[in-house]
Amino acid sequence: MNTKQRDVVFQRWSGAIQREARDLPSLQEVGRRALADPDVRGDSTLESMIETELQNRRAQLEQDLKDKEPPAAQAEPRITSRSEPPKPVPTTTPEQDVENFNRLVRTLSTSLERGDEKETGAIFAKMQALQERRPEVIPAPVIEDYAQRVEKLRVHIKQLTDEIVALAERAVLASRNGKEQDLARSMRRLTAIHAAHPRLLDEAGLEDVRREIADAADERREHNLTTKKLLERERAITAEIKVLAAAVHEFHRVACTVPDTSKEFRKAEATYLRTIQKVRTYDAGWFSGVVLELADLLAEWSVPPLGAEGQIDRFLDSIDAGLDRIRAEMREIESEQDSDEGNGSEPAAP
Repeated sequence: MNTKQRDVVFQRWSGAIQREARDLPSLQEVGRRALADPDVRGDSTLESMIETELQNRRAQLEQDLKDKEPPAAQAEPRITSRSEPPKPVPTTTPEQDVENFNRLVRTLSTSLERGDEKETGAIFAKMQALQERRPEVIPAPVIEDYAQRVEKLRVHIKQLTDEIVALAERAVLASRNGKEQDLARSMRRLTAIHAAHPRLLDEAGLEDVRREIADAADERREHNLTTKKLLERERAITAEIKVLAAAVHEFHRVACTVPDTSKEFRKAEATYLRTIQKVRTYDAGWFSGVVLELADLLAEWSVPPLGAEGQIDRFLDSIDAGLDRIRAEMREIESEQDSDEGNGSEPAAP
């Protein structure tokens, strides 16, 4: 078993241990299942990793039990040594712990790239525990760089969170006052944050901002009514493109994972064939019609606000790019089907 496969199996059982082991009996049961897993048996490194995870969980449960015990009666004091939480005894070799540490380093790097602060903190805590247990092979300075990167992410997330609040307030104020350039600038930045950090600003949060912008625009008369129409039309067209992209991507997934004789494949294929026909209607003529429609909305302003034309141009560019991505995936599907024996008769992507 290679390192990547071992990591997958370990993460599966590590999650099961944390979820299911609520007391010592349940810990013993999940440990028995984990060590009896065919993927685990025979792999000494993986067995050691799971045994270490079980030891750590046992120590946590035993400490929880001690914390829940009532304080000892003071009537008959006894001279005893101070009770301390039992330290887990390493059941892995130093070399195995170094390998585990390096695995966590790779996982941490991925988590940092995604900007997942919660996951990053949990991974780094495991790295610290390994370093404290094996200082002879994982010196403290080794972990300092990762500590700085984790702190840098925390500060960055805090700054972005504050910026989202400020940008949303600025966008709503700009919409209320008819400052289209400020509105477009704030929305561009919010959209960029949403794309890079969907956990901080998800689609629902971005939609809430758009709704507040539309509500603020309602306070104005003809000018604001046109702004709302434009936002609604952009949202409707974007939703249409997303539906098409999702249908194509779903068939691509099914085609790669499900036998073509199955009911699930036939159902997905039927949806995909309808999607092909729909995509073909989004041709140059359709695109020209959208351009004219948005131009008519722009013309409803007696004096178009500054930046409105640029906003429409950017929206049209995003439509064009979205359709290009859909067509590219359809060509990829066609190419994969052509390369498989007996699967070369699907309709060509537009």
